[in-house]
Amino acid sequence: MSKNTLSSKFNSIEGELNLRLFERQEVVHGLTLAILSDTNMLLLGSPGTGKSLLVSLWSNHINEARYFDWMLTKFSTPEEIFGPFSLSALEKDKYVRNIEGKLPTAHFAFIDEIFKAGSAILNSMLTLLNERIFYNDGKAVETPLLTLIGASNEIPEAEDGLDALYDRFQLKYQVLPLHD
Repeated sequence: MSKNTLSSKFNSIEGELNLRLFERQEVVHGLTLAILSDTNMLLLGSPGTGKSLLVSLWSNHINEARYFDWMLTKFSTPEEIFGPFSLSALEKDKYVRNIEGKLPTAHFAFIDEIFKAGSAILNSMLTLLNERIFYNDGKAVETPLLTLIGASNEIPEAEDGLDALYDRFQLKYQVLPLHD
């Protein structure tokens, strides 16, 4: 695909999203930049500001790439994000996760309420977000992840111990309620 064709396609997607999402031009453009530069992006804003909708609409334009999305809660388990342990491998004292269809196999991902999960999930995400590596049974597995979009209703407090995760998002956008 030529540079002009690719540019035209991204401009078209941005134009379509800007018609559907009012007062979101800057965030829509930021998401385009994140995708083009293989960069992680964080969307911060109160509930109902369209953070999830924006990513969902963008994901509809991604063909031939694996997409993963999940909403985290304080009760979320690593299996939900990284896949369950293989029972046959456990019988052999190996801790191998079946990662197919989960975050370690995604090219593009959206994690809503990114700061809500426990340390078992968040610590595993640090390496995945920064180095694009997931450790499965102690072995480093390169992931195809290009861009992960995280969303949250609030910035974590310093005492939450989430500074390292927060820093993994090179692009950060505040998504404000509509003015008009």
